[in-house]
Amino acid sequence: MTPAIDKEKMKQFFSTVINKDKLTPAEQLILTIPVEQRIAIAKNKNTPPEILCMLIEDWCTTVIREVARNPNTPSEALLQLATNNDHRIRRAVAHHHNTPPETLKKLANDVFADVHEEVADNPNTPPEALKKLADDTSVYVRRAVAYNRNTSPEALKKLANDSSMDVCMAVAYNPNTLPETLKKLASSGSKNVREAVASNPNTPPETLKKLADDEDMCVRWVVAFNPHTPPETLKKLANDSSFKVREAVAKNPNTPPETLKKLANDNSVNVRKAVARNTYTPPEALKKLANDSSANVRKAVASNPNTPPDIRDKLRAELNL
Repeated sequence: MTPAIDKEKMKQFFSTVINKDKLTPAEQLILTIPVEQRIAIAKNKNTPPEILCMLIEDWCTTVIREVARNPNTPSEALLQLATNNDHRIRRAVAHHHNTPPETLKKLANDVFADVHEEVADNPNTPPEALKKLADDTSVYVRRAVAYNRNTSPEALKKLANDSSMDVCMAVAYNPNTLPETLKKLASSGSKNVREAVASNPNTPPETLKKLADDEDMCVRWVVAFNPHTPPETLKKLANDSSFKVREAVAKNPNTPPETLKKLANDNSVNVRKAVARNTYTPPEALKKLANDSSANVRKAVASNPNTPPDIRDKLRAELNL
């Protein structure tokens, strides 16, 4: 691939160095090393930051683009590159983990949507910049804002009304989303949004209780997995028609011992194995499962720290563990 050249910058570079008696280290580097090698140096993840800083003076746009992408590039170099004429370089700066919040704030005003998307996705982007980007015309930008952990609860509340279900789903997954916003999203017509609500640690117990009655098995399954689901809701889900939901209940650390005892009699081997693995399963249930017809269930019993020592030793001998 032919390297991209900034002809104006190249002309300016050579007009600057031609009459110089003493070149700077950066000028020496650019003059003495072929462009293909400079591109390779700019790409190399082991290139020291001080060399990368020199290469931002290069007249080859491809070199500068690779510097902007290099994980070693320091924040001071990225600050300079944030005003580069090439929007692909600005996009790389917006994506970079070393880019300072103030620089990202400025890039949120860029004319290119793909730069906005990278700013919205960057974990260093400050809440005020994300708030601005929450009104972006691009659904991809708004979705990235909705996923970002720095996005404020207020901005997420606004995005919960977005016309795109992808944006609403991202809001439902965000741990900053307030309980009242999640409660509203639980009534979404999209099962993907309801699944995301069911997985969120901020979802209030009454909302999880409501989602436990969802018509979609996947939503109920996620509720059953949520470690914040209250015991009473898990007790109800232990009677679900889907063995996958019952298996999730059997794995949940919040499931009451009495419910685990009941699930130890389940007709699904997967459910019984999950009960056998659960460290909250009472010893009497493990004792029963020690005689299970499935060797995999008995192996799980042998590995459970709650299993009485005599039964554990007997199983280990029997199963050659």
